[in-house]
Amino acid sequence: MALTALAGLGLRLIFALVVKAGAPLQGDAAYYHGQAKLNLEGHWFVNPVVFHERHHPAALVQSAQHPPLFTLVLTLGDLLGLRTETAQLVLVCLIGTATIVLTGMVARDLAGDRAGVIAAVIAALYPGFWVYDGEVMSEAMVMLLTVITILAAVRCFRECTTWRVVLLGLLAGLCALTRAELVLLIPLVALPTVLWQRGMAWRRKLALCGVVLLVSVGTMAPWVARNLAVFHHPVYLSDQLPITLAAANNSSTYSGPLTASWCFDCLLGVHFTPTEDESDQGVYWSAKAKRYIESHKARALEVAALRVGIEWNVYAPLRQAEHDFIEGWPTPVSDAWLIWYYPLMTSAVVGAVILRRRRRPIYPLVAMFVVVTLAAFATYGNYRFRAEAEVAMVVLASVTLDAIWASIAGRPRPGVLFRPDHPGDGGASADSGDPAAPPREEVRV
Repeated sequence: MALTALAGLGLRLIFALVVKAGAPLQGDAAYYHGQAKLNLEGHWFVNPVVFHERHHPAALVQSAQHPPLFTLVLTLGDLLGLRTETAQLVLVCLIGTATIVLTGMVARDLAGDRAGVIAAVIAALYPGFWVYDGEVMSEAMVMLLTVITILAAVRCFRECTTWRVVLLGLLAGLCALTRAELVLLIPLVALPTVLWQRGMAWRRKLALCGVVLLVSVGTMAPWVARNLAVFHHPVYLSDQLPITLAAANNSSTYSGPLTASWCFDCLLGVHFTPTEDESDQGVYWSAKAKRYIESHKARALEVAALRVGIEWNVYAPLRQAEHDFIEGWPTPVSDAWLIWYYPLMTSAVVGAVILRRRRRPIYPLVAMFVVVTLAAFATYGNYRFRAEAEVAMVVLASVTLDAIWASIAGRPRPGVLFRPDHPGDGGASADSGDPAAPPREEVRV
């Protein structure tokens, strides 16, 4: 797996530093890079776009367009001397390389060593993983934290201890501090990991659920408290949703070539006073989006369904690939991503069935698809929203490929996952060969 990770790192560096050599950071990448530099100068979490336009102390406008964690990682890189765009691209490539290894570990835990190697190889080569490493994008951090969360959930499900629950709550909170919709991992992954423990008393379950909530909310609390203190209206993890809804609900996105996507030009021509902060602007954009949705209720539902179609490449996939240049990705890269996507997704569906039949816990993987679908339905279709599901897709596809390999080789599939009846048991499998091991209870989630 180490050689696979090194090959993946090489591919990422070639894409980031050779294929995209000289390409300026744009959009969110420029925002993250600029905000990290301002953090280092002591201007914490101000809007770098506004400051760079005006270059005046009055332009130090507090911002919560994005949750803070990825910017903090870049700020740490700045402290260590990684201040140039090139240096930060290398940092992001290293994050992507760690994701390769951890993706292999998840597949290994669920389906064995060979599946782990297969997953790592796919993660190293699949454009849906390395495309984010050519930009200073938070999606690289999203994928890293997602795969760690899945791994922690799988292991906590096998043997639920207080410290494993604490780790799972911490990871769910960190995910939410990277991208706001990932707060859904608390009810979709962290809490079910505790509630679906068999042989555990309900009092113990409720206590551990309280631990999950306490740790995850506590992780997010400093950022939420800061936002509530500095803005005129309540802001929690991010204030980007109102303007996103306005960009996704207008005449240009309800018909024509931008259907179910977003329209930046539709946001132009609106001016706010210097005293209006991002939350004031959010009130305006929310009202604007609400008015448009309420006057086009039937079409709004149709467009919401089409957004999900865009997200999963069943509606206008070629159009979306062509539009990816807006994110800074060369069109051939988006085309290659699309070519990989269909066989991987098909294999992932089969892999989910295989794991289900083997009685492996698949809910942490399925949860990623649920989060992506809900985000696209509510906002617009964009491949960036699919980052966390790409991890789950590769893990599940590796299970299918491993099963095919085993079938061709004539070897039996891995044994059924077992968990102890008693919470104190170590969670060894029934085929561990230990004659003194207590009886196990099959688990199917």
